[in-house]
Amino acid sequence: MNGKLLIGLIGLCCTTAAMAQNTETRRGSDVLNQFWSRGKAEGSGPVTLKHFPLREEDIGSIAPLGMMIHAHVTPSDHLSIQPKDRNAAKAHYPIVAPADGFVVDLHRPTHGNPDPGIRAYSGEYRIVIEHSATCYSWFGLVDELDRSVLDAIGGAPRAGQPVGVRVPVKAGQTIARSGGSHGVDYTLIDTTKALRGFVDPTRFRERDPWKPHVVDPFDYFDEPTQQRLLKLNPRKAKPRGGKIDYDIDGHLVGNWYEVGTGGYAGQNRRLDYWVGHVTFAYHHIDPSKIMVSLGNFDGRPRQFWVKGNSPDPAKIAEPNGIVKYELVYAAIDNAGQPYEGIDTTRVHGVVLAQLLPDRNLKVEIFPGQTADSVTGFSKGAKQYGR
Repeated sequence: MNGKLLIGLIGLCCTTAAMAQNTETRRGSDVLNQFWSRGKAEGSGPVTLKHFPLREEDIGSIAPLGMMIHAHVTPSDHLSIQPKDRNAAKAHYPIVAPADGFVVDLHRPTHGNPDPGIRAYSGEYRIVIEHSATCYSWFGLVDELDRSVLDAIGGAPRAGQPVGVRVPVKAGQTIARSGGSHGVDYTLIDTTKALRGFVDPTRFRERDPWKPHVVDPFDYFDEPTQQRLLKLNPRKAKPRGGKIDYDIDGHLVGNWYEVGTGGYAGQNRRLDYWVGHVTFAYHHIDPSKIMVSLGNFDGRPRQFWVKGNSPDPAKIAEPNGIVKYELVYAAIDNAGQPYEGIDTTRVHGVVLAQLLPDRNLKVEIFPGQTADSVTGFSKGAKQYGR
């Protein structure tokens, strides 16, 4: 091939990729500007964070992105920041603004979480801060709003739909408070970035439209602060802040959604939207360990490691045929420490998976069975897609 022609084709490919990235960036910025800022977002570009939602001196540990637990069947898009004193009273710890911006969205859910593995969260707040038109912070598990925010909006919002506000805040300013029992969930969104590990990022448009633009918050601190905070994070593998996007087209690894259950968003905005989700990925603390995360394992969402830690779902394609996984309990907790008193060798069930053409997957779950007792699919097998 002519050298100039080859260089031209490479340049065209790079330009096309850049155009796609720019289109996704503009779409993400526009969606979140309307979704959270009600069309009033100001400024552009990422920010340098000054704080996590909990002050540095109050943080006991930081679990990275990608945790799969209970209703978080697909890898979770937030850090879990736990305080030093897990027995501290409700609203004991101040929650601060990570950087300058505007509180733009407040949500006080009316329903407790229907996940049987999680206590009811009704009455708590979710808060969004706009740092720029392309950068937002999202907080979950907030006990109460600070008086400065309440005075600015005329009192506590009623439970129900999210409320749009626009309250200016400065980095380090107390905006809310939370207790020791649950810590704070934290997500940083930068729409100038787009995750590459989702086969179809449009799956998230009806619920969690920010997910394709979730970034590693540790990367947004100056280096001295970043290094201090990383010492509180038990994950040693890169990316240190965790990973949520594992899809590889044509392979088993990543997120799948049962056909007829509404995809990622679920049907009719149901609270238990995760019942049709299945994920084959890796542990958020030790990504060398394979995880199978199921939206409906014997009637409830459950997560497991794989006995023998094989085969790797990233290497499973259609020619591999049926794959059989035996399910065991995880051996380490959120701090990367071994669980005490838990049998991590006992098999709790089996999952069969077979990749089919056109991004389809056949799955069947056998609670209480072992590999020897499962010889193939039955009429209970279900179809999944990306």
